[in-house]
Amino acid sequence: MASLAIAALGVFLLLDPSTFTIALGSTMTFTPIDVAYDGLSGVFVVALGIVGFAASVAALDSVVNEPANGITGVAYPTFLLSLLLVFGASDAFAFLLAWEIMAVSSAALVVGARPSPDQVRAGYLYLAITHLATAALLVAFALLTAQADGQVAVASWRATVPAMPTLELDLVFGLLVIGFATKAGAIPFHVWLPRAHPVAPAHVSALMSGVMIKAGIYGLIRFGFDVLGVGPDWWGGLLIGIGAISAILGVLYALMEHDLKRLLAFHSIENIGIILLGLGAAMVLRAHGLAALAALGLVAALFHSLNHALFKGLLFLGAGAVQHAVGGRDLNRLGGLARVMPITALAFGVGAAAISGLPPLNGFASEWLTFQALIGTGAAITVSPIARSLAFLAVGGLALTAALAVACFVKATGMTFLALPRSPGAEHAHEAGPGERWGMGLLAVLCVVAGLAAGPIVAQLTTVATAIGGSGGASLPAAVTTAPGPAGPAGSIAPLFLAALALGASAVAFGATRVGRGPHAIRSAPTWAGGIVAAANMEYTATGYAKPIRLFFRTVLLPEREVHIEFHPGSPVPRSISYQGGVTHVLETMVFGPLHGLAVRGAHSIRRLQNGSLQIYLAYTLGALVVLLAISRLTA
Repeated sequence: MASLAIAALGVFLLLDPSTFTIALGSTMTFTPIDVAYDGLSGVFVVALGIVGFAASVAALDSVVNEPANGITGVAYPTFLLSLLLVFGASDAFAFLLAWEIMAVSSAALVVGARPSPDQVRAGYLYLAITHLATAALLVAFALLTAQADGQVAVASWRATVPAMPTLELDLVFGLLVIGFATKAGAIPFHVWLPRAHPVAPAHVSALMSGVMIKAGIYGLIRFGFDVLGVGPDWWGGLLIGIGAISAILGVLYALMEHDLKRLLAFHSIENIGIILLGLGAAMVLRAHGLAALAALGLVAALFHSLNHALFKGLLFLGAGAVQHAVGGRDLNRLGGLARVMPITALAFGVGAAAISGLPPLNGFASEWLTFQALIGTGAAITVSPIARSLAFLAVGGLALTAALAVACFVKATGMTFLALPRSPGAEHAHEAGPGERWGMGLLAVLCVVAGLAAGPIVAQLTTVATAIGGSGGASLPAAVTTAPGPAGPAGSIAPLFLAALALGASAVAFGATRVGRGPHAIRSAPTWAGGIVAAANMEYTATGYAKPIRLFFRTVLLPEREVHIEFHPGSPVPRSISYQGGVTHVLETMVFGPLHGLAVRGAHSIRRLQNGSLQIYLAYTLGALVVLLAISRLTA
């Protein structure tokens, strides 16, 4: 019920985006904590309420089978509350406090009460990287506070930022990108995400991917777009570059994955990239005074943030239902689940179509807006040639991403739910529990509704975007309309017309099959397989499906393979052949791996200073005191 109240709060904020403040009292440091919610907060609060409710309902099945332990029983509601506070914090202290609680509670949910080694490693990596991101935010907030003469309120920063020196302002923006893009999971700050999301429980993964990583997007919009105001071209260009790389590499790595939840985790990176494309375009356009097009880019980012929360929450709940029913997530060992899990298959199919950007679902509408914003950036003659070229390259990257996403979810859906079972677990699977079915059903319906109602939703988000961007009454180009027919401004779409067209085509196809059949009855027969009985080992595997794409992009993916052949004793005839293939994650192998080794060696070196001698510790203290006194005298 608390999640429904949160969703109602978000809807209220969207309908009436004027800011209102709630005083929560003082902390142990006697610092008052106030939260101030506005239309921007409302977008993310709606996502939190809806996905939180669906995830909580789905989690009821897990509670029935395995009662919640002390850690998850406390960490889960704390996680939800911390996200709500992050989206409303009105000063640096409140934001960082809520941010830290969000990180610790989510890490506790990833690790759990009885963690496996993979969960422990994922939890430690997540905590380490998120605290490095927090350190970047601390420095950025300190610089903004110093500019505001010690005031930590966000409103004070907004008023004093115009007087900040250019180099210092650029440094603040760079630190904000590091801090918030790390939480969002954008490349190259993504290494924690494909490890933490798969090992967490399904309802926690749905919240982390659907809502928590959007806290990074919220931070970039709130502080990088709203507080810092108009910046140079390279701010938006940086976000467009990060977004394009994240989208393309995210979907390519997802295609190579055969673990269903890890595949979905990489798709979160891809969709964060799409959101950053819209936000980057908005920054570039606003820098050149193109308020209407800038609002279009921001609306695209906000709408895709909301849409991604819906369909990614749905897909993670579907993956959790599959794991509970089968006992595993390996696509090579699934198959045939649509026969025994029809509701899960239907809901997962809706989510797969939505994330693939197929009309008239919600993913198509927000990706269309992103295309329009990027094309508008490239076509604007007042924008610098470099930014225009980058925008057009991003259009091509987004088109490639959309095509690869379709291929990836043909693989994910087909290998999971179609054909024959490839393992005993898949053969004896069962339908998801009632909580999981209701949670998935709610999100699936909302994916359809958000796609059909894209026009009114975009109109409401336009009010939010123009208020944040300071563009006053700038009118948003009609990229999404509610027109009953295809007529409208160039580049516009009508979701209701597309839906009616799809339903009409389906009805015609169905009628043609009925008429063409005539009086003859339908005959059921086994699948034709060249005169032999079809078997599971004759099917396409997930590995075989992805191999052509892996070979085509081999210069990027750097594929690896290992073949083991065991021969009969004294014979050249093979007795068994095993094949294992994969790809090289370049950043992890060549950047983060060496950095991790360096950090471990440095930690071992520093550990020698801790030798247990009281005299040595006193000497350290005396030395530090002398250094501080010297610095104080020099700066006096």
